[in-house]
Amino acid sequence: MNRRILVTGSTGYIGGHLAERLLKLPGTDVYGFNRTYDAKLPANQCMEGNLLEADLLNWLGSVRPDVIFHAIGTSPRSPFGNQLLINADGTRRLLQAVIDNGLKPKIVIVGSAAEYGLRDEAVDENTVCTPEGEYGIAKLAQAQIAQSFARRYDLPVVVGRVFNVYGESERHLAVAAMASQIVQAEIVRPLPSELHVYNLRSWRDFVHIDDVAEALLTLSELGYLETTGQVYNIGSGQSAAISSVLETLLDHSRLSKADLKNVELCMHGMQKEDMSLADISKIRQHTGWAPRISLEEGLRREMDYWRENIGEALPVA
Repeated sequence: MNRRILVTGSTGYIGGHLAERLLKLPGTDVYGFNRTYDAKLPANQCMEGNLLEADLLNWLGSVRPDVIFHAIGTSPRSPFGNQLLINADGTRRLLQAVIDNGLKPKIVIVGSAAEYGLRDEAVDENTVCTPEGEYGIAKLAQAQIAQSFARRYDLPVVVGRVFNVYGESERHLAVAAMASQIVQAEIVRPLPSELHVYNLRSWRDFVHIDDVAEALLTLSELGYLETTGQVYNIGSGQSAAISSVLETLLDHSRLSKADLKNVELCMHGMQKEDMSLADISKIRQHTGWAPRISLEEGLRREMDYWRENIGEALPVA
């Protein structure tokens, strides 16, 4: 019998990459839950609905998944109330439906480094979480609810705290916004007079989406003791300045130095020094996983992706 795997948010960025990878695995039936139809999946294997209102009890009872990847979520720019509802109460409803059906699947919650807040040193899974923004607060509430269910009902739940994910098809964060503008500047004349960028003084732990998907899959294969309420950092273990990311993207561009002399950097957000950096020794030790795609290689792929898909450059929020 094939393994049944449910991906909530299979039309999203992380969930979509997970689903695409799972569809290539033999002996696997992939199911999705989303607000909109997922064309990757057979119609009878995808449920459309709102996580806060859907009949999860009956649907999970019919699917009876062996593994659940809970990747549905909200944008950090969503209203705080909506973030709390989807991340916290939506997760509670999903896990309660699992319990009420008498199921015990492996459950991987896609968490966020925002739960830690920004620090001046590497954070491991024992670091006390002090989220600074609304998104981090909502994701921490989600993780704590998942851990509570793991303890109360002996559920094999694991939280993968993803650091600064980037890569092909991502359309909302710093790397995509800068790369799309640079590629557009390669083809548009006259040359744009401004390049809109984020805080160039900040440092982030960038991890490629392919490595993130592989890490989450690896977490789903852990044994009982390594899953029940455990948290694992998913990052590169290295921090890079946004300014160096911009320089690398420009190095991979087809713009000449003469072109760049006429382009002004227009900076958005507070220009302050801050950092995120994951200690990934726990996931290395427990699973053997390690990131394979260097930042240099990932940024080269990012530029190639936008050359194939450029329409309108993405705004910097």
